[in-house]
Amino acid sequence: MAEDKMNKFEDNIAELERLVKRLESDVALDEAIAAFEKGIALTKLCLSELKAEKGKLELLVSDLDKITEEFSVDAK
Repeated sequence: MAEDKMNKFEDNIAELERLVKRLESDVALDEAIAAFEKGIALTKLCLSELKAEKGKLELLVSDLDKITEEFSVDAK
């Protein structure tokens, strides 16, 4: 399941890159606005995923700190 999330995240990033390339070329105003709106939505999705993963990493590091702290106390 984590791999599916990563693939979706990477797909969203790739789509953002395609949108940027399209916006850098000559496009009609209505097409540019639609691409921009889609880009904003994809950016929000990616940021949400990153925030969730950041929280998981912070918990893991916190657990690691507790383990190493216990080890340091035992070593003294």
